[in-house]
Amino acid sequence: MRPKKLNCWEHKKCGREPGGEKADKFGVCPAASDPAFDGFNMGANAGRICWLVAGTFCQGQVQGTYAEKRASCKNCDFYKQIHADEGTTHFQSENENIFSLTHIGRVRKVNEDRYLIKKLADRSMLLAVADGLGGDVASDYAAEITRGKLAGTEHIPKGDECKHLENLVKDIDHSICSEAEKNPDLEGMGSTLVGVLLRDGCACWVHVGDSRLYILRENRLIQITEDQTLARFLLEEGEITSEQALTHYSRHIMDQSLGDGFCEPETGVLEVQKDDLLILSTDGLHKEIPFTTMMSLLNAEADLETKAESLAQAALDSGGKDNITVLIAELRNISASFISG
Repeated sequence: MRPKKLNCWEHKKCGREPGGEKADKFGVCPAASDPAFDGFNMGANAGRICWLVAGTFCQGQVQGTYAEKRASCKNCDFYKQIHADEGTTHFQSENENIFSLTHIGRVRKVNEDRYLIKKLADRSMLLAVADGLGGDVASDYAAEITRGKLAGTEHIPKGDECKHLENLVKDIDHSICSEAEKNPDLEGMGSTLVGVLLRDGCACWVHVGDSRLYILRENRLIQITEDQTLARFLLEEGEITSEQALTHYSRHIMDQSLGDGFCEPETGVLEVQKDDLLILSTDGLHKEIPFTTMMSLLNAEADLETKAESLAQAALDSGGKDNITVLIAELRNISASFISG
């Protein structure tokens, strides 16, 4: 049985949960009835991630999307409590086993990373990791917009999924850019993104920036995405060599990010197999520990939680200079896992 944790309607005592004393008068709040986030942060429906659900009823009025209700949500004591309490999420079904962990690190004062685990209406899974950019310039807000937009996705049409993901990410890019244009205090904010749609035995992926997607198959770790950095651009232009790119200052300079207003997402498709592990990570993880260490920890005889915690601890032991986020998805049953219906 899943441990019971306090949901937003229980904390706020709003009475708008199903059967609540105010449900007949004001209607049932979407946070209490939306099954898309059931189990997230160990809550019922969206009870512990209510800020990602549009149409919630707080402070006596209907709230919009996260972007529209940002100020009230960030000042909400329940929002603050969840972000303080929840560093991990575990999702299990007969077909998938998914564990995600985020840690503020040892240096940063704010965790600017975000992750998402969401089952869509057709039972396909949408996974994502985002890393806010811009330092003090509301970088966590850019990452939250990214997660919120993805969280609001109910359906991705079958056929050319990669193109749909690309268009979705470009829409997020414009949304972040638009928010920054409306509020000068947000100027310069941005985010990376790596996202995966699991459907019909395939992992359709999209990425912008330097968050990464890996696959562990038969004990071999393979990096799927390639960082969109200035070093990569200079290497492709022949300005530096492969050896120089490993230590060149430009490897730390992002060539693409959400919020630029003109990002160019990269996409691809992986055919997945039973027992594959998909790993999504921010650079606070994969740039802090050697590739061989990462592969060794992922191949350890341990459950997903232990693997993720070991990876995060290795990054912390290396200095923990950045926020650390890792999402690991174990594919249990390909034949039944991605049947759409």
